[in-house]
Amino acid sequence: NGLLFTGGEDRNVTAWDTNSGQAAYCLEGAHATRVKGIVVLSGKAGGIEDVDEPYLVASASSDGVIRVWDMRMARKEKPTPLAEASTKSRLTCLAGSSVKCA
Repeated sequence: NGLLFTGGEDRNVTAWDTNSGQAAYCLEGAHATRVKGIVVLSGKAGGIEDVDEPYLVASASSDGVIRVWDMRMARKEKPTPLAEASTKSRLTCLAGSSVKCA
């Protein structure tokens, strides 16, 4: 039971079920331009680490925007990012690490 996340020319962030090979859900129009990087952020909230079901995903687009998504909200009609930053630079990749919340 696992998910693989992709982004691309279609400007979407898609979660794929690794067992079935089918799309589990999709953030349509996650960015205004092509998605160039995806990072799954393992999280720790209230002292409990959620490594089996990571739900925070960061995405970067070629227009320089980085967004953080709560993928549990992906099935909503128009999900909004938890955070957004504009680097004012053309992005070509993204890297990240775990996050800790009190």
